Amino acid sequence: MNNPSVKFMALKYLRGRGRGLIGKTHYLTLAGIALGVMALICVSSVMNGFQADMENRLISSQSEMRLYADGQQELREFSSLQFELEKEGFASSPVIRAELMLKVGNQIAPTLAFGVDPRQHSKVSRLFQPARTTGENLEQGILTGRVDSLSTGEGGIVLGVGLAYQMQLVVGDKVQVLSPIFSEPTAFGMIPKIRSLKVLAIVSSGMPEYDQSHSYIPLATAAYFKGYTEGVDYLEIKTPDRNKVRAYNHRLKKLFPKHQIEDWSQFDPSLFTAMRFEKFLMIVIMLFMYIIASFNLTGNMLKTISLKKRELGLLKALGYQETELSRLFLHQAMILSTIGIALGFLLALLLLWLQMSFGLIQLPVSEFESIGLPIKIELPDLLLVLIISYALTLASTMIPLGRLKQINAVELLRQTV
Repeated sequence: MNNPSVKFMALKYLRGRGRGLIGKTHYLTLAGIALGVMALICVSSVMNGFQADMENRLISSQSEMRLYADGQQELREFSSLQFELEKEGFASSPVIRAELMLKVGNQIAPTLAFGVDPRQHSKVSRLFQPARTTGENLEQGILTGRVDSLSTGEGGIVLGVGLAYQMQLVVGDKVQVLSPIFSEPTAFGMIPKIRSLKVLAIVSSGMPEYDQSHSYIPLATAAYFKGYTEGVDYLEIKTPDRNKVRAYNHRLKKLFPKHQIEDWSQFDPSLFTAMRFEKFLMIVIMLFMYIIASFNLTGNMLKTISLKKRELGLLKALGYQETELSRLFLHQAMILSTIGIALGFLLALLLLWLQMSFGLIQLPVSEFESIGLPIKIELPDLLLVLIISYALTLASTMIPLGRLKQINAVELLRQTV
């Protein structure tokens, strides 16, 4: 039968000699639990924020999916593929990638040049739209200049802001673009392919490492450097709903079984693998903080058992079962833990709200941009923290509950008499 005095005794031991719900001897344990929960929630939310921020930057500056020819060969007849994609509700843009060199005077810098049609590419990417700030101070698009003439093949180039800064180029400047491979035959032997292009615009992708190396040239110019006559490297694809990319991936693989389909998570797999591992590692490290707090809870319970040994022996003599004594201390631990967890949740959510609302912590991401520390609160993470917290609380009571079995009521009564 349920013994109502168990809860009364649990609250009495928690209160101690004080008048409040929790005695002063438990404040340190309570603070440790609250700080441990707060740290777990804050770390997981910050790591989620970083991942979501990277996803947003990558998808907005490039696209959500790509379609390649089988075996990474030249993709021919891409116009018919675009027509099929449009019927399915997907926007697309042909792209040719070429590793080239930029030369201004004696200064040379490598670049990953993308041959694009800006009218089509604007449907899948924000790069060729006027710059605007989105999300966590994320600035993407054209910072200065125009890209209209890029589609006419008049010999223009669009530079990432970092690359333009490195080469000290502005809109209207001329830059030599050359291939690192000597493949152009002349009377004097093989020379690299060269084009002199005018800087039409400077853009920001929101990814400093991309802005430092990426440039954009007409499709015809890129085809000249790659030696293509009628093909491209791949199609960039914009989906109707970015949150359903993986479902669209499976759908397109069935529609185009002879082609390779990639979603954004495969564009830079090492980056997202590293971020997932970093999140896991940070949570494990923060768990140690909570484990230390659980040690304090264990010590508090052992101290209570030691101080109340005669009283516990008397309770046994009056008819308390060992299970009831165990429930007494479990109630004590769960009440203490619940209060600490609730405080931890409140503190964490308050801090995260302050950061999301006011951007108190700013992080420099490049020489030109800083962002507020990104935050994304996810319900599965909150539930995981809750489960882990209670699991560690139960684990911390194992030793004290084992100590209760060593209490001999008869022996203690003899010592008292």
